[in-house]
Amino acid sequence: MQNKVVHMEEGKDPIAANRAGQTRVLPQRLLHLIVFFLALCLTFSVVSIYMIRYFGVNSFVTSVTPTLLSCNKELNTLEQWISPPSNLMHGMSDEELFWRASFVPRLKKYPFKRVPKVAFMFLTKGPLPLAPLWERFFKGHSGYYSIYIHSLPSFEANFPSSSVFYKRQIPSQ
Repeated sequence: MQNKVVHMEEGKDPIAANRAGQTRVLPQRLLHLIVFFLALCLTFSVVSIYMIRYFGVNSFVTSVTPTLLSCNKELNTLEQWISPPSNLMHGMSDEELFWRASFVPRLKKYPFKRVPKVAFMFLTKGPLPLAPLWERFFKGHSGYYSIYIHSLPSFEANFPSSSVFYKRQIPSQ
């Protein structure tokens, strides 16, 4: 780049002439950097889309599944996913629970007859208050609700096996 030397006889300040040339250099460099970054991002996006189309999404999703353990020792059947297990105690971490809860079904129609249900979650520190009253409320409507008792880890509920609250405790962390 050539520096312009302007003499005082022409009536222009030499410092002002130098500054005008320098202000153009910075925006051009910045513009080149931004254009390079955008081109790099566009290239990365195109390559990513091509790779996903070529290999398919299933190959990426299935690579994650073997690392997580099932909360039940039973086989992975449709019945296990439809109805909750008889015992809600499990050894999954919060991250594994979030992973399992975030599944998106791929079937458009359900392979079973759906029955609308209401979920009741009882948050308690100790014994369930008004348990006999709730037992009377739920009596005779066994297929229309799901019950979960979320209590402190130290609390062990001791409901009889005939109770609707039997083995419905969810472990807290």
